[in-house]
Amino acid sequence: MKEVSLLEMIGRSLAKVAAGAGVAALLIWITYVMLDFGHMQSGFTLPQSTY
Repeated sequence: MKEVSLLEMIGRSLAKVAAGAGVAALLIWITYVMLDFGHMQSGFTLPQSTY
């Protein structure tokens, strides 16, 4: 087992947190878009010009 520097450990931890946050944000965005797509008929739409 090779010696791992504190900076490397911190970097790996930050990378894991960033990846987790990215996945969570993507899931939330997809859910939001799907909900909006379901409500499009009732006039509730996102402020976007193209779909």
